[in-house]
Amino acid sequence: MLIRLLGPVEVERSGQPRAVRPPQVALALAALAWETGRVVPVESLLARVWGEGVPQGARRTLYTIITRIRRDVLADEGAVVHRLGGYLLDVDAAAVDVARFRALADRAMTAADPVPMLDEALALWRGEPMTGLPGEWVDRARRRLCDERKEAVLRWARAMTPRDAAAAVAALSPLAEEHPLDELVAAALIEALHAWGRTAEALAHFARVRTTLAEELGVEPGASLQRVHRTLLRPGEVTERLVPAQLPVALRYFVGRAAELERLEAMIGGRRPSAVACVISGPPGVGKSSLALRWADLHRDRFPGGQLYADLGTADATTVLPRFLNALGVPEAQLPSGTEARIGLYRSLLASRRVLVVLDDARSAAQVRPLLATAPGSLTLVTSRAELPGLAVTEGAYLLRLDVLPGTDAYRLLVAWLGEHRPAGEPEAAARIVRRCGRLPLALAIVAARLAQRVDLPLAEVAAELERPGADLAPFAHDDPAIDLRGVFGRSYQSLPAPVARLFRRLGQHPGPRVSPAAAASLAALPVDRTKELAAHLERVNLVDVREPGHLRLHDLLRVYAAERAHATDSRTVRRAATQRLLDHYVHTACAANDLCYPHRDSLSLDPPARGTTPERFAGPADALRWYADESPALPPLLKEAIAAGLDRHAWQLTWAFAEFMQRRGLWEETLRMHAVALAASERLGDGLARARCHNSIARAHARLGRDREAIDHFERAAELHRELGEHGLEAHVHLGMCVVLSKEGAGPALRHTLRAMELFRQAGDVVGEARALNNAGWLRAETGAYDEALADCRRAQRMLAEVGYAQGEGHAWDSIAHVLDLKGDTRGAVAGFERAVELLEGCDDPHAAATTLVRLGETHLRAGDVASALKAWKQAAHWYDAVGDPRAGQVRDRISTHGHVR
Repeated sequence: MLIRLLGPVEVERSGQPRAVRPPQVALALAALAWETGRVVPVESLLARVWGEGVPQGARRTLYTIITRIRRDVLADEGAVVHRLGGYLLDVDAAAVDVARFRALADRAMTAADPVPMLDEALALWRGEPMTGLPGEWVDRARRRLCDERKEAVLRWARAMTPRDAAAAVAALSPLAEEHPLDELVAAALIEALHAWGRTAEALAHFARVRTTLAEELGVEPGASLQRVHRTLLRPGEVTERLVPAQLPVALRYFVGRAAELERLEAMIGGRRPSAVACVISGPPGVGKSSLALRWADLHRDRFPGGQLYADLGTADATTVLPRFLNALGVPEAQLPSGTEARIGLYRSLLASRRVLVVLDDARSAAQVRPLLATAPGSLTLVTSRAELPGLAVTEGAYLLRLDVLPGTDAYRLLVAWLGEHRPAGEPEAAARIVRRCGRLPLALAIVAARLAQRVDLPLAEVAAELERPGADLAPFAHDDPAIDLRGVFGRSYQSLPAPVARLFRRLGQHPGPRVSPAAAASLAALPVDRTKELAAHLERVNLVDVREPGHLRLHDLLRVYAAERAHATDSRTVRRAATQRLLDHYVHTACAANDLCYPHRDSLSLDPPARGTTPERFAGPADALRWYADESPALPPLLKEAIAAGLDRHAWQLTWAFAEFMQRRGLWEETLRMHAVALAASERLGDGLARARCHNSIARAHARLGRDREAIDHFERAAELHRELGEHGLEAHVHLGMCVVLSKEGAGPALRHTLRAMELFRQAGDVVGEARALNNAGWLRAETGAYDEALADCRRAQRMLAEVGYAQGEGHAWDSIAHVLDLKGDTRGAVAGFERAVELLEGCDDPHAAATTLVRLGETHLRAGDVASALKAWKQAAHWYDAVGDPRAGQVRDRISTHGHVR
């Protein structure tokens, strides 16, 4: 399968293209294929498909479009995966013609003969990209692709001119008509015409371009075009004024960064009426220098006055100015004696030159200002770990922040170093290496260089080394301190004031990549406002990222470095106290979230948090649910930290506080893994009540996964412990849970446990529990055919739960009522009951139960002959199953596919 965007949007199978229609489906497919392997947020998809005026109901329409892409476009050759608030097109990058074109163009840059690869790349083009599709996003993407094609044609033509000048002229002529002001295109065409023996036409084309530039822009041709012209007039007699050319050799393996290069071009490209400066900032090791030098290498012809380069990591203006002045033709003996005089001379010399100045690894704006280029059309490119906003304020500099590579580009960097064979032969290991390097270019380059030297070294062995427990930065060490990862990180850390450095070390003790301000404040034992001030300093030097509202984010390798510094600098007592405050923060916050989101669940009795701990404060249940969703990925490493620190009580309490959230999302395997840790902790504590709670949660997860024997075993252990402790209400919950398993053997055994649960709930004064047991009894009675008695039980349970305001329980009761009515043949009543159940379950954050009820609603509609309503219910069910990652979404889609043609 090949998804084709370089022309009309089509899908090609076995050499046969098929158009993707209608336009909205084509737009959505193009938007996903543009970022293959990356999650495209739903908001971005909506904007790309509908533009600024997203209509009401667009989200629901988008779900339908995604379904059509899965079913009609991809079939079984790929998937659209719902993940992290968006969708990801899961196909091989080579299955998209845009990715294939870019990969071939990139490989051609380092090939001894680029022509075959460029031939193959350009052959993928079938016309205007995404032909006929409207919208601003499409227009931007189309322009970008056309620019990339122009660069590929130029490179192909330059390589072909010595071999087949006529072919080069044929390729360049339409390009010159399309881009009459592009001097690179003009120069290439003139050289090709001359090589073909048509020098008169070459001279005529130069004259046309010169006239156009004068009329349109009021400028003369640049140095590169002028040089080509003089070559035509006086072959072999061209002499050029010596100009500085100090740019270092560009990286051999430069991959990706197309978007950043495009942004640089948009900000600083072309000729400007004044000098321009741009600061490229980002975390250490992210490739700031590589990007600057790549752009400079691509556009050096724009600067006939030359290129100057200085590494400001260990230098400043006083040491750089003499070298720059020497390069500009000032002998050592004629250098002025004072710094101010040298700055004045430097500016005077540059006043009449269009130059490019690259200032690498600048530490401050003060270092940069004396070295800025001043002539119109000149550019100063600055790289810095800090953003240097002062240059934007005083010099009008553009600011560009660089992040780690996207996943596909990080993999391509590995391929660039190793060739395609080794990563393709061990794709899982290659992905693990990319993941462990955190997509940081420097880390990837260090590991890839090692692999390139050891062709016998399996990628899996290196991946295992990088992933070993307690892994540090040793695999990223290098003899050259300029690229040793610890040294690179250390240069940023060593410049931090002591309070900021202390917060950085504390952040290294958080096991996850995202840290809320309150969690950071707890680690540091500081007020939240003071923590935010210190974090702002870390952000300015790109050691943390605070662009995501409400969170600090550390790159994985920076977090490892911060932890190393904490172990080297702080005592074990200091580190353990910080870990306890962090776990206190999470336990108290999670229990508060549990009380808000699930008020009818019992609460834990907690010890006061350690001094300096700051739990989160929630505005309401929705706020608490967002916190659960944000922090649940950090739960496994937090439990690991708790166990390592000997904080077993924190381990089981934190697991308990997350249990209901996880279960409502159907995360049963995760529930088992977390509760295995919690159960072991509670056994070390000798806490019978904690053990019983863990056994009960483990049993429920086994029951949901169909592991009945394991479920019964853990239910019986939980019931026994609760009886020994005299916890009748908690024992009742166990009996109720056992019904899920026992009902498979018939209604009788399950009903006995349900009635026992009801009795125990009544003894404990638990009205909610009693009503839930009553509802369960009604469902089981319906299984025996006692419909009237069953309906009475379920209706009574619904009234009890409505009176106490327990929406989730009432939703389940309405589901039971609808089920019984359906069995009695009352379709209208059943539909109304199921719809009320869905409304309640969706409103109280129980998407798993809502999906199950929607499936039953669809079945009822289908039996009544209402196929359209059945399909609508099942589509919503599939959406909720997708949202919680339940594989039953596929089963529901099979039903939709089976019945979708029936109307």
